[in-house]
Amino acid sequence: MSYNIIRKQKITINNIFYKILVGKVSKVWEVYNSFNYWENVISKNKTIRGHMFMQKPPTERSIYFHTLIFGNNNGINNIWGYFPNRKCLIGYLQYSFLQEAFYKWIYGKEKLITRIPHLTVDKIIRDGEKLKKIDKEVASNMRRDYDFLSSLWHLPSEKAQARLDKFPVEFNKKWMGDNTEFLYIKIFKTPEELGEFVISSSLLTNTKEELENRIGMSINEWEDICKNAISDPNKGEVFREILLKKLSEVF
Repeated sequence: MSYNIIRKQKITINNIFYKILVGKVSKVWEVYNSFNYWENVISKNKTIRGHMFMQKPPTERSIYFHTLIFGNNNGINNIWGYFPNRKCLIGYLQYSFLQEAFYKWIYGKEKLITRIPHLTVDKIIRDGEKLKKIDKEVASNMRRDYDFLSSLWHLPSEKAQARLDKFPVEFNKKWMGDNTEFLYIKIFKTPEELGEFVISSSLLTNTKEELENRIGMSINEWEDICKNAISDPNKGEVFREILLKKLSEVF
């Protein structure tokens, strides 16, 4: 058998394995693009929604976030966390975060929200319009955010990431609200980015000592934890615990 024939067979076999691998990855990612999937995950997890995939320390593929949902009647959900990959974060934002955030925005002005019903974002918006809880402009903005996230699923990886990076800026402009309610999202690519933002944002309203008391270590130690959260499993676990138990707040 000639060298060229053997080489062509190897290339063909490699292509087959590549297609199988890509197919398997695509099927896993497609799971995240499902309202029923997220409703099932939420019903099975008694933890904070943003922490549903934080059973283990972060990996190289993890993507990090900070979200705020605030309303006078419902307090604040100040959540720091990460998801195992970009697709999982997109699914969370589209099917879980927007569901909770928009429901509280629509109904939180008049009552305490203790439970988010099993409704799609579209249904929540339509009901809000029907009951005159929101006007057409607010409803349009809500649909636009949902549709934007929905548009990311079938884009090439780099383009999807680039568009996802832009999403929080536009989202935050629309939902900055006032001192009675607001919504907020920020996305980070690395633990170091998140760690630096924790420091800079905290020092705007707190002293260095207050921040260090909150996270249970010096700022230098925190920076080292973030720098090595992926390469060192022990530091990754410390990073995870701080996000879960010391930075995130619901009250």
